[in-house]
Amino acid sequence: MFLRFMLTLALASPLALAQRGGGGGGGGEMGGMGGNDMGMMRPQRQSRFDQFADKLKLNKDQKEQAQSIMDAAREEATPLREQLSKARINIADVLINNKGDEELKKAQDAYSGVVAQMTGVEAKAFQKIYALLKPNQQSKATQGWDLMADMFSSSGRGGAGRGQGRR
Repeated sequence: MFLRFMLTLALASPLALAQRGGGGGGGGEMGGMGGNDMGMMRPQRQSRFDQFADKLKLNKDQKEQAQSIMDAAREEATPLREQLSKARINIADVLINNKGDEELKKAQDAYSGVVAQMTGVEAKAFQKIYALLKPNQQSKATQGWDLMADMFSSSGRGGAGRGQGRR
């Protein structure tokens, strides 16, 4: 009986150890460092805003001003995010309930209008940030725009995740 127990324990141990790092949550012992990290910290993923600021090589003052511009634009985008969500739900409702091509066109047009408004908010914010840039920074502006696109679609600072199905 004791031999059977030891054999079971010996066979189960590698399986139990293999399970330690596979979970994905983080948190846990050693301040979030799992057993497979060997005591090394995992690098933090940069926020979209930090990626944007790094791409444009913003200095500290520019970064603070740009963050203020982004925060104001995100506030302006809040009701648009809600409208986008409702418009997508409306499109789904039209499709699910087979309400016809005319209703679908109306729903898609309404959605497109809100997307255009959101793009306008993004463009105004980018225009203000572009005005802060020095000539050598302006050459990277189009790459910054690519990073900034849809940044207002999530409510968290710096954006997270893609926007409302654009592109």
